[in-house]
Amino acid sequence: EHTAEAEAYAAAHFSPTIVHGDFKLDNLIFHPTEPRVLALIDWELATIGCPLADLAHCCQAYRWPREHWFVPGLRGASLLRLGIPHESQFVRGYLERVAQPPLPELVWTFYCALAYFRMAAIVHGVHARAIMGNASSARAQLAGQISNDLASVGHQIALGLADGAATAEPALHLYDTLPFPFSARGRELFDRTRAFITEHVLPNEGRWREALAANTAAGRRWSPIALVEELKAKARAAGLWNFFLPSCAEFGPGSGLSSLDYAPLAELMGCNEWCAEVFNCAAPDTGNMELLAHFGTREQQQTWLQPLLRGEIRSCFAMTEPQSACSDATNVQTRIEREGDEYVINGRKVWTTGAGDPRCKLAIVMGRVVGGGGPSGEADAAGASVRMQQSMVLVPMDTAGVDVVRMLSVFGYDDAPHGHAEVAFHNVRVSRANLLHEEGGGFAMAQARLGPGRIHHCMRSIGVAERALAALCARAKTRRAFGQLLARHGATEQAIAWSRVELEQVRLLTLKAAYMMDTLGNRAAMQEIAMIKVAAPRMALAVLDRAIQVHGGAGVCQDHVLAHAWASLRTLRLADGPDEVHCRTIARWELMKSKL
Repeated sequence: EHTAEAEAYAAAHFSPTIVHGDFKLDNLIFHPTEPRVLALIDWELATIGCPLADLAHCCQAYRWPREHWFVPGLRGASLLRLGIPHESQFVRGYLERVAQPPLPELVWTFYCALAYFRMAAIVHGVHARAIMGNASSARAQLAGQISNDLASVGHQIALGLADGAATAEPALHLYDTLPFPFSARGRELFDRTRAFITEHVLPNEGRWREALAANTAAGRRWSPIALVEELKAKARAAGLWNFFLPSCAEFGPGSGLSSLDYAPLAELMGCNEWCAEVFNCAAPDTGNMELLAHFGTREQQQTWLQPLLRGEIRSCFAMTEPQSACSDATNVQTRIEREGDEYVINGRKVWTTGAGDPRCKLAIVMGRVVGGGGPSGEADAAGASVRMQQSMVLVPMDTAGVDVVRMLSVFGYDDAPHGHAEVAFHNVRVSRANLLHEEGGGFAMAQARLGPGRIHHCMRSIGVAERALAALCARAKTRRAFGQLLARHGATEQAIAWSRVELEQVRLLTLKAAYMMDTLGNRAAMQEIAMIKVAAPRMALAVLDRAIQVHGGAGVCQDHVLAHAWASLRTLRLADGPDEVHCRTIARWELMKSKL
């Protein structure tokens, strides 16, 4: 396949000419003071052919490993630091000078592999002469191993594998490609977080799965993973901690980042289901910490916010109920009854994320305050406006009457060791000092909590989609069907192209929403927040679906992250408000702006 395409391309674009056969800088004689070549020596390998053969031969160093024991190459070297152009720049310069268009990938792959196989054959001849005692150099005995190494790299190039790839051109920094005023501090933390994830998180995904399996076998499936606690300590020591809360510096360790600066970090942390916890940026703790920071009393902050910010405990948010449609928060039915200096809570909650974790020490419970007016003569919630009937109360998880009834699964996944629980509250008594902010303030606080949370969710969704697209491309470049790589099929090219288009669109919209929140406030950004909450999960699910399709059967089983990622993201079209509610918000804002 490669040979036929290369021959056809060469015939169409290049006339047969003299090919040097060993064209490289070593065989050029340069003018001593002017930037020109005086002579080209060592013509013993010359023949007639396509000049791309000489170009590929000259580029061999780009794919030869930097640490090779015989002679070092450039693969893996910092070419920018060495002042050497990258292979793509070198080839592009040649093609521009000979007035030729960019080379098809398979054509260039063919000539690069051919250059290595050809050198392997030549060096093998040197080795054969050494065996017969006709070697011209004492080092000729080493030629056999070198020939094997050359052939191995050629084979890697032909298969499109990483060990045969040239050192890539330095990519533009994400922040340099986006039209938003990111801070220098945000960029620094982005680079450091990306490096931390690359070094400590991604290589340990296997260890995390093994630890969960071991805990399960020992009957401790819901126990915390020790690996995560180790990485949390490293992240905190490195100052990579509590990115999400701009004002947290007054309460404890944190970064003080804006929503705009935090958003790309959330994308990085979307690489897997536990990465965000490593940096103490996992839901629902982030939203709960924001509530405590903005609305909690000093005592509540001391008791709950401080240990949460230190990553010592975890928390849950109990709002959704099985008997009512809580996509409309005014439907919440849990009763919070006043009795003297206490509240008595009765109700049942579902999808209380994190309640099964033994580290979960606090539940923020949303319900309706009813009964016996207090010393200030408070009225029942029933007499208040529809959006002033909900309140939030802090409930320690070890309070009598709090019952984690069962853990719920998501398309068969239980998301251990964090998970989602059904929690019953039977005559749970807490002090009225546990009220968060004020009675009737629950709806407003929920909205304040959900705005930043939706930014976090959407950017993590983009991180999931980026990983899915990378997996799609890797699969397409290494699997063959119907006589060619999957990457050569038009349907796969369409899947890759649309995934990139949709990813970039949603990222820009999400960053716009974050920027508006920082500069204009949450209310001004309400339509944009609703738009990203609809667009981001749908986009990520579409990218995941394409990646699953290219992976075939492997994409729907436990051998790959794709199936679990799809199941988790599908819930995001329901969590923090279903798509229909957000579409309603978008439409109403649009109708208000309409001049007709």
